Amino acid sequence: MSKTRKSRKYTYLREIEIKYKVKKVRNKTGGEKVYSTHVVYELFSDLQNDTKEKLIAINLDAKNRIICFEVVAIGSIEAICARPMEVFRTSFMVNAHAIILVHNHPSGDPKPSGDDVAFTARLKFIADNMGLEFYDHIIIGFGSYYSFADEGRLWDYPKVDKLPTKSGDEPKAVVDTKLGENQKGNLPSKVRKKITKHKVVS
Repeated sequence: MSKTRKSRKYTYLREIEIKYKVKKVRNKTGGEKVYSTHVVYELFSDLQNDTKEKLIAINLDAKNRIICFEVVAIGSIEAICARPMEVFRTSFMVNAHAIILVHNHPSGDPKPSGDDVAFTARLKFIADNMGLEFYDHIIIGFGSYYSFADEGRLWDYPKVDKLPTKSGDEPKAVVDTKLGENQKGNLPSKVRKKITKHKVVS
């Protein structure tokens, strides 16, 4: 018996366990409901003080309450690198309904670069095909922010026939002739009814 026990081999597998760490953000707590882009800006406006670019993924439930957020990547003073898999990793782990991306520009100017536009289009394309709502990508600068949704640049390309891979590759929109050129026409009807300026459902 002793020889049999000694010769027995075991296989160990790693099991994932999700743990949340509570962080105080502008006197707000988990479960904050997102009803506009300004709410997101208020929650993460401290990013304007960071000296390096930081990319954050905010995960929302079906009622637009924040489930959690994750710092996906930290870059340099003028660039950041992240793979789509890293951006969406937590979203699928927590079974999120939607995602909002936030990152900062240490220069203080929130205007998106060509790389920002291409990266946003790529992520929107992937999210659409994975069944995850991609609500917005917000860039934070000094005392101001840029929202792709508010500026109408997120819904220009709900579907793309060419996946942008680098700066300068502008996404080519697939236009639905029944909807015409109206950008809001590409939004789900339940969102379209509630929307005014903001592209986040209330």
